[in-house]
Amino acid sequence: MLTEKRVLDIAIECGYEHEQTYIRAFKREYGLTPGECRHSGRIIQVTPPFNLFPKNNVCGNVVYGPDMVMIPSFHLIGQSYRIEIADSLTKAPEAAKQFWWNNRHKVPDPVEPNIYYGLTNTLDPSLSWTYYLPSMRVKNLSDIPNGFSGCTVPASLCVGFLYIGNHHYEEIDALRAEALYNAIDRLVEEHKGRYELLDNEFFFEKIDTDVYDGQYCQMEWFALIRVKYT
Repeated sequence: MLTEKRVLDIAIECGYEHEQTYIRAFKREYGLTPGECRHSGRIIQVTPPFNLFPKNNVCGNVVYGPDMVMIPSFHLIGQSYRIEIADSLTKAPEAAKQFWWNNRHKVPDPVEPNIYYGLTNTLDPSLSWTYYLPSMRVKNLSDIPNGFSGCTVPASLCVGFLYIGNHHYEEIDALRAEALYNAIDRLVEEHKGRYELLDNEFFFEKIDTDVYDGQYCQMEWFALIRVKYT
């Protein structure tokens, strides 16, 4: 289970010695405090000082990024799978499709009925497996059906990529997933120094099924990012 970081901890990670200094700077930049941001559910767009990564080709489609965003804390309910990392490119898409076709209707009162979340949680980077949670967003975790799991994603500074493919979203298969992750790895390698991608902790994809227009689909991909100070 992921836990939400304190504002003080986030302030220190961002290079501030005092919590109040970070809060004042945050409010000056975005018009609300970090606490207000968490409770509002808003996603705060963070403009990096330069373009970190360009767009890249993925199987004839494109991935754009990054967008640096503050992700507010949110709750997910879904079905948890323990998946070997070596099998993740095939097993995760299969689990996602089975959940969406057969079990999403069992999640009580989803906040976004047409949006799929796939959360990968790496409890220990030394292990050969991860937990994958095909899921939907809910207001709270007070009503988790039998056989389902709940998880809270903490408020975090994340980097986001946008994949646009000229196919149905259900065709995001092992081949396209591998190409997408390879592209992200290449993009990350283009900028070493100030930012560190922490996808070895957790990351998630988000698919709005309503976006598909009969020709193109979109998938958003988010992972923790840390600003490194030298």
